Amino acid sequence: MKNNKVTPQYTGSCYIGVVGGDNEIGECRDSIEGLQRRNGDTPPLPIRATKGYEARGLHLDRWYNQTQHSFMLLLDHDMRFEPDTLERLRSHKLPYVSGYYLRRRYAPIAPVWFEKGKPGEWPMKPWTGDPERGKLHELGASGWGCIFIHRKVIADMLPLLEGELPILEDDMDLWPYDLGAIMGAIKALRTLTKEKPSPSTLWPAMNEHVTTLEKQIRPLRAVKTPVGSDIRFPFFAAMAGYTLMGDPDVRPAHMLNYPLTPDDYSQTPAETIQKQSEQIQAGVQPERKLIRDARRALK
Repeated sequence: MKNNKVTPQYTGSCYIGVVGGDNEIGECRDSIEGLQRRNGDTPPLPIRATKGYEARGLHLDRWYNQTQHSFMLLLDHDMRFEPDTLERLRSHKLPYVSGYYLRRRYAPIAPVWFEKGKPGEWPMKPWTGDPERGKLHELGASGWGCIFIHRKVIADMLPLLEGELPILEDDMDLWPYDLGAIMGAIKALRTLTKEKPSPSTLWPAMNEHVTTLEKQIRPLRAVKTPVGSDIRFPFFAAMAGYTLMGDPDVRPAHMLNYPLTPDDYSQTPAETIQKQSEQIQAGVQPERKLIRDARRALK
């Protein structure tokens, strides 16, 4: 039987948002200003803020609610980009794509990507190894420094968030909930204790309101350790049906006192990468056990 399913093609103009502090690096700003753009794309628009997630949230609000651009490209101001960065990301015609770059550190140097992993497994495991070039990779998360998003990702995420902001620092102990529904159920239960109706009325009413609370108060991570917005956002995007794809051939350089590029990681000795991987695995397991135990205790 012929498969007539058509893969959506995501196209359109792009809002370009840049996030950073007051101090700029000339080489980085020049590269951002030099990005190849199409008619209809915005020029790079900077927002400076003390907290990066707040600036990114402002960009998202301006793009999604105040423009008609199909895409948003978010860039960090302390990175050097190749002129074809936007065109490479747009060429995939996908809704959610990350470039490949390194964390802003050098001891040790490490990719900013996270593995996709199993659904619902916390914490996400940092990516180790040099990603194969010439193909896209499914990711669990990435940094915000080079992210390309279609507005449909946001449209499909919003119902899951129950009024929470798409870009937010949070502990993610619970799934987003409808506070009005919770307070309504609590108020109704309190009314039942005051009115003391007959059992034939009481039990169905209690069941309805307790069911509402069970539906709304659902453990997610079940612990109160913080989760960055760069982890939270792709998690909920995935819950809405959008896997973040990583392009290892879009390779911006993170500026330290030296432009740190993925090529530096590619040249790291295999034994060093293996040791890094073992250290990451050893660091991930205790928190995964903590989260598993916390979830189990709430069942």
